[in-house]
Amino acid sequence: MNPKLLYSMTKYELRLLLRSRWLLNFMVLFFFLAGLLYLYGLQSVKSDPAEISYGLEGVNANIETMGVNPEYYGLKEIKPEEGETAGFSQSAYNRSIAMLMNLSLWMLPIICMILGSSSIIADKENGRLSLYRTYHASSGYYLISKFLSLVISLFFVIGLSYGLFGFYFSLAGSSIAAHIFQVFLLINMLLILVFSAASLLIGAFSKSRMQGLSAAMIFWIIIVFVYEFIIFSVTGWIPYSLKQISLFFLILLNPVESVRVWSISKLNSEYVFGPEYLMIEKWGANGSLTLALTLSIILIILITFITSARVLSKRGV
Repeated sequence: MNPKLLYSMTKYELRLLLRSRWLLNFMVLFFFLAGLLYLYGLQSVKSDPAEISYGLEGVNANIETMGVNPEYYGLKEIKPEEGETAGFSQSAYNRSIAMLMNLSLWMLPIICMILGSSSIIADKENGRLSLYRTYHASSGYYLISKFLSLVISLFFVIGLSYGLFGFYFSLAGSSIAAHIFQVFLLINMLLILVFSAASLLIGAFSKSRMQGLSAAMIFWIIIVFVYEFIIFSVTGWIPYSLKQISLFFLILLNPVESVRVWSISKLNSEYVFGPEYLMIEKWGANGSLTLALTLSIILIILITFITSARVLSKRGV
């Protein structure tokens, strides 16, 4: 690999993206979402704090156990942590936070796929990709430069919104607010990485802007909305003893769902999955959940890169 060639190509692609009005519009959008998270999400958490006991949300509710130890059903009490993390002993996941999280999970994938695929399709239509092929360089350089430029530019946008808010609350000593903004920042960064790579595959297959936009929309609808129904249908045919591990594997195949589960775990809210899935709390505590998410994302990115490079090489367009 030639680092100088890759650097120059990435620099050129990044310069084109930074000049784009789309990027400025997205910056304004995410500043608005970060402000909405503060005004709407954080205030709802502060006004209705949820202390977690036996994996349940115990807000103004006395749970009658009829004299039975809840640990008999696997509901172990989640005790507040001591030390530096003691300030984040409550759940930070409620209806408001869930709605704002879904906005990121729905919007970022389609934003990344449209921006990335449009960039490749534009090179096909104006002949720049054909000119690039005359230099007899590998398609990998071209795809990596597209990927890096899109990731860096969107990271810049996310960092100026969620990152600045989180940094401010960290300096102000508000650990809960800083942690929530940190989780939202990581959610957006993970989504950017995965779907920027997916945009390369869509751009490699598509021959026109309309075809690329249609493919991005179809893929987005399947991943964000239809996949949940697929999971319900598939798990219905799986033996009960294998349902939990099969469901977790199916979730890892979809980055939107895997990031959602990981973020809920990071917000100390595993109880929303029910007592049968308290294993997620254990996996989150020992780092297995983060490791599984990281490996799945890396694998998805590698598969999309290899497939995109082969498609571009075979089509020769």
